[in-house]
Amino acid sequence: MEKREKSQRERLLEETAGVCVYCGHPLTVETMETDHIVPKSKGGTGDYLNKVCACGCCNAAKANLDIRGFLAGFSGRRRRHYENRLDTLVEQGRMSAEKRALLSDFQEEEPFPEKPFLGVRGTVLFCIQLC
Repeated sequence: MEKREKSQRERLLEETAGVCVYCGHPLTVETMETDHIVPKSKGGTGDYLNKVCACGCCNAAKANLDIRGFLAGFSGRRRRHYENRLDTLVEQGRMSAEKRALLSDFQEEEPFPEKPFLGVRGTVLFCIQLC
């Protein structure tokens, strides 16, 4: 019996160990959404390297923000969990170091805010607080 080649969605989900790359919420191929790390509206490509799996809440919250703008809404504790999750995925050989770098915005001179990210229209994006 021939092995079926995994779909891109399956590979993306496997790459993040079956969870949202941003908040760690468990996902399935059916519930995951594909997020472009660098939004297509800001010059990002449709290449595999520029895609990750995200929950609907995080994908909606990120919208067309670049990674730095999106991560600005993460509290210090949430940011540490995010960074640790990414480091673990690289250590396990699931995620490439190149993709890991795209998902970071190391700028030590700016502290991470403790307040929730406010959306474009001023609405609080609850996923950042609840996930």
